[in-house]
Amino acid sequence: MRARKRKHRVSQTRIAGEPTEIREQIERAWFDRRVRDDSLARLVTAQGARIEPLHRWLVFRQAFSPELVRLFLSHEHLEANPARRPLLDPFCGTGTFVTECARRGAGALGVDPLRAPAFVAGCKTLGGVGDPPDLSDCVTCQQAASRLDHPIHRAALICALASQLTAAGTINKNAQPIGVAFDNVIKMMRDDLTNPLPRANPILPGDGRDLNFMADASIGGILTSPPYLSRHDYIEMTRPYEDLYARWYPSRSRTSDSEQLPAHPRARPGPITDTMAPVVAEIAEALNMIQQPRLAKLVKSYFADLFAAVEEIRRVLASRAPCWIVIAGARLKDVHVPTDIILAEHALAVGFEVQQVRVARRVSPAGRRFGTLTNVAPRESVLIMYKR
Repeated sequence: MRARKRKHRVSQTRIAGEPTEIREQIERAWFDRRVRDDSLARLVTAQGARIEPLHRWLVFRQAFSPELVRLFLSHEHLEANPARRPLLDPFCGTGTFVTECARRGAGALGVDPLRAPAFVAGCKTLGGVGDPPDLSDCVTCQQAASRLDHPIHRAALICALASQLTAAGTINKNAQPIGVAFDNVIKMMRDDLTNPLPRANPILPGDGRDLNFMADASIGGILTSPPYLSRHDYIEMTRPYEDLYARWYPSRSRTSDSEQLPAHPRARPGPITDTMAPVVAEIAEALNMIQQPRLAKLVKSYFADLFAAVEEIRRVLASRAPCWIVIAGARLKDVHVPTDIILAEHALAVGFEVQQVRVARRVSPAGRRFGTLTNVAPRESVLIMYKR
């Protein structure tokens, strides 16, 4: 019954004439500037991270592959960095970027509000695992946590807990007992740490929308993937192991960590562009027409945050430094959200040169009619651009 009601709402929207004019215009404007690159399809997913040593400890399903980092590090513009400015991922999550940079001797910084993944990434420089206590009789993660003192054993428990979670942040009913999952992670870590990272690239607590502790033009290149506009709640997904980390290190809260970062006096920001305000308003209007005010509000908030992040990224980048952003569009209740080209248009407006929008894959295999366009589907793309 509910499914029929949803279909009825969508059909009523089409009859009433869902607004599509602005989105159609930018879809057409970027048609020839979007390049289909099937070689990126695997690189924008976490597939590679799940099997590579050190990367496989803790993996977000929305992460990109270490192979994408290697492709970025081979980029010609990074060679012209005489000041040896560090590289940056302002939405670094589990640290794929900083870990792979460290493996290859490149200086890099990560920024993320989550502390547990940063803690796990920091343990990848340690030389040995040691013998952990027996956790075979532990029923809960909290029981196991009370027996662990060594940092790498604590990191292993975080990874074991993460392996038990669903996308909603709840324990999978078919998950292994925590003691078994912990033993498996310890074995993996012991194998991987026969070759620990040669250097430590830090992950700093912070918010990619406000890099106030970084100086203007201090970064030599950026590869990042901001959160996607999706049904996944990142806070709920990660809360269980963030709470576990806070149990051991209560003083290292997000607030106390942020207060330890020196704020750099920023140059006066330029005017915030409203170039993309009409297209975001059109998406919100289409959602409101099908009685989805919560999603309409979410879209407005999401793009406000995304635009703020892009403006901060531009501020901290050095002139002509490369910036690669992995981003995906969405289909919300059948409303098309072309996030990649919305972001590309905004980047142009605030001072980037967008070289290419490389389409790695369709997020949804089925294309649909969109206004006067046909076979339109949300895409996962890599924006390749430079600071002008």
